[in-house]
Amino acid sequence: MDYLPTEITTQILSRLPVRSVYVCRCVCKTWLNIIDDCQRFAPLHFTRSLEQEEEQEATTFIFVPNGNRRPIYLVEVKQKQYICKTTQIDFCGPDYNTKYANSCNGLLCFSSTPSNIDNEYHTYIHNPATRECVKLPSSFSCRESKKVNLGFGYDHSSNAFKVLQFLCVRDGFGHPTSMKAQVFTLGTNSWRQLENFPCVPCYPSTPVLINGSLHWLSYEHILSFDLVSENFGLVEYPQRNMVPTALYGFNPENNFQLVVLNGCLSITCSYPGEDIGLWIMKDYNVKESWIKLVIKRNYLKDGIFDTLKDRVLFQNVLPITFWKNGELLLLYGSKILISYEIESGRYTVFEFEGLLTCKFDFFFKSYSWSEVYPYVGNLMPMNITCRTEGQP
Repeated sequence: MDYLPTEITTQILSRLPVRSVYVCRCVCKTWLNIIDDCQRFAPLHFTRSLEQEEEQEATTFIFVPNGNRRPIYLVEVKQKQYICKTTQIDFCGPDYNTKYANSCNGLLCFSSTPSNIDNEYHTYIHNPATRECVKLPSSFSCRESKKVNLGFGYDHSSNAFKVLQFLCVRDGFGHPTSMKAQVFTLGTNSWRQLENFPCVPCYPSTPVLINGSLHWLSYEHILSFDLVSENFGLVEYPQRNMVPTALYGFNPENNFQLVVLNGCLSITCSYPGEDIGLWIMKDYNVKESWIKLVIKRNYLKDGIFDTLKDRVLFQNVLPITFWKNGELLLLYGSKILISYEIESGRYTVFEFEGLLTCKFDFFFKSYSWSEVYPYVGNLMPMNITCRTEGQP
């Protein structure tokens, strides 16, 4: 390709996945110089990645293991062979008391709660592609940090990433009295206090990003935060009293989860021993547009873990995405990746390549996954990502 003009070579390289781009850096000095031009190539490559994500079904994901001191994995799903190719990504943040919030445009947001090593609460932004990590200034006290809800997203109007954190202030009887909310724009040096925050206590669940807004599960509504206007809103559940309060050992954040499927806000309802309900809002913020799908547990029970059939009825199921032929990609029991046909109930279990794990061991010698995020390759260095509009 030496005879090709630099512009054409750049266009070709910008369409490659991140892993292939790094391989191409070693081909020749010309390619190395093109790829290392962070001001030009990285933004172009990122734009191409977003375009490909919109045109094609997601097939690459970030898998975040449960617990601390473990790497995260980049998982590429092979549609034809039902094989997952995994690549370990060294974790560049603190390896203690970490909790992931969500992912946006190839970046991960997580926090570290106070410990014997560090007695402050911190928020971090991590780019798995460049192995860079940025620590944001501490704001909430150690006592408050255990109650913080955290979210991360992109403001298209100002071309800036924003982090939102909030908590519910309660009186001596545990009743909510007010909310404290702060927003941080990457490229600035401080948190900004937000006013007019509705007193809507939320579960400590993972937020989802859709329609330019972050969303959390709460007791009576879905709480939304518009990243452009920085206003809060409420989205109606499909049914009243759908999410019960945390009584008698019931843990709502483990049984109800927000997800994004086919670009729609969705809720998965997973009660032990019952079929899994999947609610999908076809038209955003239109209550009448909620539709319900059902995932039959008896289909999942037969044939998976013959020695654990009774336990299968109590495993959580996390929908990840719709993909080929309308099949639903599921993370089952935090351990097994399944392609599931809703109408027939047929499923296929994926094999993992590059991950040292016993595939059918629910309790020992294997990883369990707490979160799964669609992945978009982002080669933008953090010093460019953290600039806001108008900065040099």
